[in-house]
Order: sequence, then C-alpha cells, then structure tokens
Amino acid sequence: MVINPYANDEERKVLDMYQDHIRKVVTAVKELALMVEDWINNEWGTVERRLEKISSLEKEADEIKRALLDEVSKAATLIQREDLMRLSLIADEIADYADATSFRLSHLRDWRPQGELADMFKELVEWVVKSVEKFREAVFMLPQNAEKAIKIAEEVDESERKVDTLQRTIVHVLYNLELEAKTLIKVIDFVEHIEEIADLAEDAADAVRIVAVARLR
Repeated sequence: MVINPYANDEERKVLDMYQDHIRKVVTAVKELALMVEDWINNEWGTVERRLEKISSLEKEADEIKRALLDEVSKAATLIQREDLMRLSLIADEIADYADATSFRLSHLRDWRPQGELADMFKELVEWVVKSVEKFREAVFMLPQNAEKAIKIAEEVDESERKVDTLQRTIVHVLYNLELEAKTLIKVIDFVEHIEEIADLAEDAADAVRIVAVARLR
C-alpha cells in the first residue's frame, strides 16, 4: 500500500536529489570501514588512497547539499520544508564526520589493534555502515510507503546501540593496554568519531520519522 506519495514533480525532484546526496554519504562511510581494515592490515598505500576518495566524496556530497537546500527553498508546493532541510544537514554531517574520522585514522601510523581488539574495530565499523544503510533505506522508502519508512528508521536505533556497546568495550580495553598517553588519546578520539557517525545516523532516522509521520496524517 502506497501512503501519501510525493505526487508532484517538485517533490519528486527534491527526493531524487536527497537520494543522490545520501548515496555519496553512505559510500563515504563504506570507504571508511574499508580504510579501517586496511589500517589493521598495515596497508598504508591503500589507506592513503581511501583518504583521498573519502575527501572527494565529502566535497561532492557538500555540493549536492547546497543545490538541494536551494531547491527546497524555492519549491513553492513543498510541505515540511524545514524538516527536509534538517534531514539534509544531518546527512551531510555524516559525510563530514567520515572525512574527519578518516583524517584521524591516517595519523595512527604508530599503532594498530591486534587479535580480538582488531575484530572489535571491524565489528564497530560494520555496525556503523549498517546504521547509515538503514537510514538510506528509510529515505528511499519515503515516497513509496511512509509507514514502512518509519519501521526501517526504527532499525537504526538497534544498530546505534550496538555501536555504543562496542565503543565502550573498545575504550575499556584501550585503557588497559600499555599505550603511550599521546597514542591513547589519538585512538580514543578516533573511536569516538566513529561512534558519532552512528549517533548522527540515528538523528537522521529521527528526522525521517518526523517527515513520514506527517505524511500519514
């Protein structure tokens, strides 16, 4: 059942731009996850290439965001204009954090996790990717079925809780390692930036729910 679809050309154009924007955002986060694996495997040539790619994706996402906000501001028939603008800004912040996190990772040449801790890092970024993918899925569902979009958005909460639990566990393990203070600070800062991406995905999913609920009225 299709519930309150985006019926006019203006709304369809805006949603198409949203989807293009979110594709860039999700691709940047996926590249970050691969970059973490490269870091763990000590493949620094690939790390540097992914750093450049993530930076390029962030710039592309930013350009789409500016065009999108301009389109939303001009769309005379578009309802929930402020909510849609907020959704775009939060999504763009995810790309910003992916870029900032990749930069921090590129400066962790003097240490990398081993064994079970390495597995925890991999699992952490896997759940972060899942959180942004679910957010993207919810946005893509908006024009088709607002009710289903809400249910998909709620799944982001579960992924974010997994990320929170893993982040706390990793930080606890790090504090019990004999790391130099400078290295410890850098690694924890990096982990906290990863966790923040999942928090932003949850915020973005909340924004999707606000838009979707209004479509059900």
